[in-house]
Amino acid sequence: MPTPSTLERCGYPPLSLPASAVTPGVHGGRAPYEGYQRGVGLEYGGLRAAVEGHPLYQEALQAATGRTVMSGDRLKNLFLIVAVFFDALESRNIIEFGCYKGGSVLFFATLLKRLYPKAKVYGLDTFKGMPRNDRELDLHGEGEFADTSVEDIRKAARALRLDNVILVEGLVQDTFPSGAPRDAAFGLAHIDLDLYAPIKYVQDAVWGRMTPGGYVVYDDATASTCIGATQAVEELIADRRVHSEQVFPHFVFRAGLDAGQGLNTLHG
Repeated sequence: MPTPSTLERCGYPPLSLPASAVTPGVHGGRAPYEGYQRGVGLEYGGLRAAVEGHPLYQEALQAATGRTVMSGDRLKNLFLIVAVFFDALESRNIIEFGCYKGGSVLFFATLLKRLYPKAKVYGLDTFKGMPRNDRELDLHGEGEFADTSVEDIRKAARALRLDNVILVEGLVQDTFPSGAPRDAAFGLAHIDLDLYAPIKYVQDAVWGRMTPGGYVVYDDATASTCIGATQAVEELIADRRVHSEQVFPHFVFRAGLDAGQGLNTLHG
C-alpha cells in the first residue's frame, strides 16, 4: 500500500500529477521528469484546474489576495513544489528575497502552517521600495514598489495566526545570511528582486544553505522588464554548471541534487 502523502496525512485530498514520457531520475543535477510533471501539467495537462480547485491552494491564495502581483501559474507551481514535492526534502524552511506587500510570504506561511508546522518562512526586503539599480542594465528604478511596510505585513500575519513568518528589513546584501539562523537550511529559495546586483548576490549566498535537492526559483528572470535578472541566472548556469528543471512558468533549479537521491515516488 503506498505511503500517504503529507497532504493526505493532514486531511487534504491528494493531487495527481501527469506522467511524462521522459525517463525518471536525476540527470544533470535536476529531475527533468518532475519539471515536466509540473510545467507541462500546468501549461497543457489540466493541472491549473486541479490546483485551482484544491482547498489548501484556495486558502493560501486567499491569504495572498491583494498583496501579490505574481502570475497565477507561478503561484500554482510554487504550491505544487511545497504541497507535493517537499515530502522528499529534509528541510522545509522557505526563504524569499523580495517580498513587496507580503503576498507570497503569507501564501507560503499558510502552506507550511497546515503541512509542516515546524518550518519557517523568512522574508527579506527593504520594505521601502527598490534600491539603487544599474542604469545600464536594470529597467526598474529606485523607489519603485515602495507602497508597502513591514509592520503592515506583520499585522496581516498576526491576523491570519501565522506565527511562522520572520521578516528581515534592509538590503539583502546586508541582511543575509545574518538575518537567518546559522543552522537553518532551506527547501525553497524564492528570488523576486528584479535587479541584477542583489539577485547575483543572493543566488551565490543561498546556494550552500539549501537542503539537498532544495528548489531555487526565480520570479522575474523570464520577464521582458528584468534582463538584469536574466543575466544573473545566465551567470548561475555558467558558474555552477547547473541545468534548469523548469522554464515554465518560471526558472526552477535544484541545489545539491545528485544521482543518488531518488525521485519523489509518492507522486510519480
